[in-house]
Order: sequence, then structure tokens, then C-alpha cells
Amino acid sequence: MSDNGGGAEVSKTTKKGLTTIVIDKTEEKQDQEEIPEEQWRVVLHNDEVHTFNYVIQSLCKVIGTLDRKRAFDICVVTHGQGKATITKCWKEQAMKYCLGLQRQGLTASIAPESRFSGDGGAGGGGGDPDAGGEQ
Repeated sequence: MSDNGGGAEVSKTTKKGLTTIVIDKTEEKQDQEEIPEEQWRVVLHNDEVHTFNYVIQSLCKVIGTLDRKRAFDICVVTHGQGKATITKCWKEQAMKYCLGLQRQGLTASIAPESRFSGDGGAGGGGGDPDAGGEQ
């Protein structure tokens, strides 16, 4: 057996013209601590400019997983409370959603999940309305 320097051992055996190569790899476990990435909320803010129909259409266009019923519910909460959580996702995706909504002329922002008192779901209720959550 020989060591190829990469942590793998190679052994060769030959019988009647056949060669069998056995490679044993030793796995090195890296001590790498995984830090869970925090989720971010995309928050829609109320304005007195856009109609419900326009906001619903824009929400469905920018956030493809949102149906019209859910978009309408978000509009009702936003209109009544001044702001509402649209969705929770990773920061990079939240920024994309936020910019897409702003391109549609809507007022939107993102905030880390840690700023909200736990409501357990995107726009599911129980959050701090002053921080963009819903009740």
C-alpha cells in the first residue's frame, strides 16, 4: 500500500490478467460550526395611492408563490394596521422581493425575524404591528 498524500490508500492485486484497485478514503471531519442564517420578513406598508387591485396584482407578480386570496388578505391587514408581513425568507431573497415591490411603486421594507415577537408564520398574527408584524 502507498499513501498518495491525499488521505487515500491504494492497493492493487493482479490475478490472471485482471487488476483490482481498492481505494480506501479517510474522511477528515472539519470542525466547522454551522451558524443558522436568520430569516427576514418582507413588510408591505400602507399608502393612499394604489388601489387594492393594483397591489394584489403587484404582489402576485413579484412573489410568484402568492395567490390572489392571500394577496387580498395582506392588503386588508396593511390597510387596517398600516403594515403587514408578506412573507419570510432568507435575506437575499427578501431583498429581491422588496426591490421588486418597490419597482412596482409599492412601499416595502425588510426586517430580521428577531425584531418580531413570535407569531410562528408569515403574516399569521401575533406579531408586533409597530415592527411590521400582524395581529
